[in-house]
Amino acid sequence: MMNFNDMNMVQKVDYLSDMLANCIFDVRTIQYHKMTQGEQLQVKQDFYQALKAENIALTDEIIKAVEETFTGSPLPSLLREYGYTVTQSSEFTEAVEQLTEGRKVTIVKFNDFGWPVVMNTVIERLEVKPYAQYKESLKIVHKPKRKRTSYYNMILPQESLLVFDGWLNIDTDKLTNNVLKDNDRVTVKQSKYGCFDKRFMIDTLDTVGVNPIVQINH
Repeated sequence: MMNFNDMNMVQKVDYLSDMLANCIFDVRTIQYHKMTQGEQLQVKQDFYQALKAENIALTDEIIKAVEETFTGSPLPSLLREYGYTVTQSSEFTEAVEQLTEGRKVTIVKFNDFGWPVVMNTVIERLEVKPYAQYKESLKIVHKPKRKRTSYYNMILPQESLLVFDGWLNIDTDKLTNNVLKDNDRVTVKQSKYGCFDKRFMIDTLDTVGVNPIVQINH
């Protein structure tokens, strides 16, 4: 049997596609997107074990060829995540190891206006992949507490992120504002810091009093 590294690009793309198809059918003989999240996770684990067993080293050229050939397939995103997981030791890949499917967590991040937001949610999946001009980003797909639909957040390399185990009650108003005046008629508040100030995250750590399972500070 020909070694993967000795194959031409077309052969490599077909070989990777066949490898994933075998992993899917070994779990259940239906299309990947029709599987449950647990079944998809099993396919992913089996696929990565197969890649590791054959010492397949991925390159951007290989992954781009897969993306051009198999649009709409889970193969490109699975290869992207695997490639970054095995070739890089970054804050994002470490986050992937901690934020496993079904884990209840509290996420603290900045919104688009630079103010901290707190989300009690359940992790569904994570992806580490290129985004826009960035070599890598972290996509967190999750289902917030008391919500029926899933949401996702993109964490870029220059952004800050805290993730705590379990659902914590963090008062964002107290976190962001100082009370200047409070009586029966009026309450006057003033923001502690300007937008995107890293001291918000420091105050969060002090307020919670426990170590986060993921901490990315920029």
